[in-house]
Amino acid sequence: MRIRKAKEIDIPEIVSLTQISWEGATIAELLEKKYGIIGGKRWYEYKGEEIKSFCKNNLDKVLVAEEDNKILGYATYYIDENRKVGTVGNNAVHPNFRGRGIGSALHKKVLEELEKAGMEIALVSTLEIDKPAQHVYEKHNFKEFARTIHYSKKLK
Repeated sequence: MRIRKAKEIDIPEIVSLTQISWEGATIAELLEKKYGIIGGKRWYEYKGEEIKSFCKNNLDKVLVAEEDNKILGYATYYIDENRKVGTVGNNAVHPNFRGRGIGSALHKKVLEELEKAGMEIALVSTLEIDKPAQHVYEKHNFKEFARTIHYSKKLK
């Protein structure tokens, strides 16, 4: 397995991987479970569009893990040069390849990229229900420092 910067040609595979891998770990899916299909699209279509947009606008901040020319996982990140804070963004590993250290390797590489860019603090967030993500972040010595509560309300 090798980790490299993503290329534009990788975007469709990254989107597909997102839609396969994020079940049970998105606000969009929680909203759909509570209110039904919103806006005529399924939650994974919205998540796929979000990732596609990020990749198109920030391809230099997308890493992929590949083996035999197949993308097994990806990770994104953001940089706030003014505050010197880097944020670990969306990331996923194909369900068939989990448990092989791919997520940890991608996460480690993101942290290296943040350090190389001069960031002094790294942030990451996840939902309380996403225990696998929490495990990876804690393994890399992230410490919880705040929680967010999401509220919703049905309008007309």
